[in-house]
Amino acid sequence: MHTNRRDFLQLGAVAASLATGPALAVGPTLAAIPPRAPLRILVLGGTRYLGPAVVRAGLARGHDLTLFNRGRTRPDLFPGVPRIRGNRFPERDGGLSGLASGQWDVVIDLCAYYPRLVEASVALLRPRVGHYLMVSSISVYGGLDRPGLDEDAPLRALAMPYEELPDLAENGWPSYGARKAAGEAIVARAFGERSTLVRPCSICGGENNDGSGAYWAARLHGGGRVLAPGDGSDPVQIVDVGDVADFTLLAAEQRLGGAWNLVGPAEPLTLRDYLAAAARVTGGRGEIFWKGDYPSEMRVPIAAPFALVPGFATMSNRRARAAGLRFRPLEDTIRTNWVDHRARRGDAHDFAAEGVGLPRAREAELLGAIG
Repeated sequence: MHTNRRDFLQLGAVAASLATGPALAVGPTLAAIPPRAPLRILVLGGTRYLGPAVVRAGLARGHDLTLFNRGRTRPDLFPGVPRIRGNRFPERDGGLSGLASGQWDVVIDLCAYYPRLVEASVALLRPRVGHYLMVSSISVYGGLDRPGLDEDAPLRALAMPYEELPDLAENGWPSYGARKAAGEAIVARAFGERSTLVRPCSICGGENNDGSGAYWAARLHGGGRVLAPGDGSDPVQIVDVGDVADFTLLAAEQRLGGAWNLVGPAEPLTLRDYLAAAARVTGGRGEIFWKGDYPSEMRVPIAAPFALVPGFATMSNRRARAAGLRFRPLEDTIRTNWVDHRARRGDAHDFAAEGVGLPRAREAELLGAIG
């Protein structure tokens, strides 16, 4: 399929709204809750991945935000928001020296990837911050051998070497969850009940777009034969970037302590259901062929075989829902992510170059073997 003039105009309009906000900033979690008195919030990061959604939600709630980052990623975002230039690495670009003074009610740590850097920021900010909220991950859990894992499940131990990359990328997946767990322990030790640990699953929606979130929508939109793993019955959990941002602000405003699984959607979802929703959103005419197994060479977005890892996409969100977590409609999440993908990358994007899915030639070979 090709993008026609009408599609192009719609893409531009939605992409512009995503970029400027905050019309999309406050969703069902916060919509019915009156804003409290403005908080002084320090955001570590704020311009990529989950960051823009958190900043927009905070601004929409009337809070006073300050961003601390290097100023290299999308520096044009949020021109009216105060910024402190610096680096999570103490030895680079002046390190954390810009945070040597100042007081904040809450710090929201969006880029806590390495324990040493978390330790440095916690030690510096502890005397001058009322509450510390760290964005973690469901990857902290040490075992996925049973469904329904809640916040009390055992966590991974950090027992392998890893490299600290200066761009704070979500790299080194073998150690990623253990590094997050180690960071959580540092925050909890220092702040106790004044700490919040949010653990999202795969985040999708809006401009939070690393390729994996848009893969199935784009693949189905392209038409033809589409290879999918398993038989369609494996469970899927994703959460909208706006819903994570909403709950982050809710936790900051209400000082919710402890750990929180931020996993969605509201009702159980299978990969077959997800692909059907993606097809509806895109108008895709792709014909799905279920592979039966999970090809080892295929990095499958958002899905894993339930028989092997029953805990992967069956995490409990009971605690967060009781505290107020609500979810945007699944198709809205898929739509905003897909629109942003097309506006920034177009229809000819090579997902395989990002390690997502399969090269089309290899997919055709596997489809040919199916018949």
